[in-house]
Amino acid sequence: MATQRVVFTFDDRSYESLKNIQERGDFSSMGTAVRESIQLSEILQDQVSQGFSEVVLRNPQTSQEKVLIIPSLHRSARSSNNK
Repeated sequence: MATQRVVFTFDDRSYESLKNIQERGDFSSMGTAVRESIQLSEILQDQVSQGFSEVVLRNPQTSQEKVLIIPSLHRSARSSNNK
């Protein structure tokens, strides 16, 4: 598999957000944080294409649940339902 180099330009706010994701996720590099974020996005988009449109988070200690709304996936699900 060939390796490709991609260069991103971030404004200060976006750079700090990426740095925060790297630190909170304990990723070895910003590149790893971006790759895993892309993989997660692909997984969620695949689920939307199968008709799923909600992400339910559950706290195993309290059994409390929350529905996570991801704007881009919510739009994709709505457009898929309108076809």
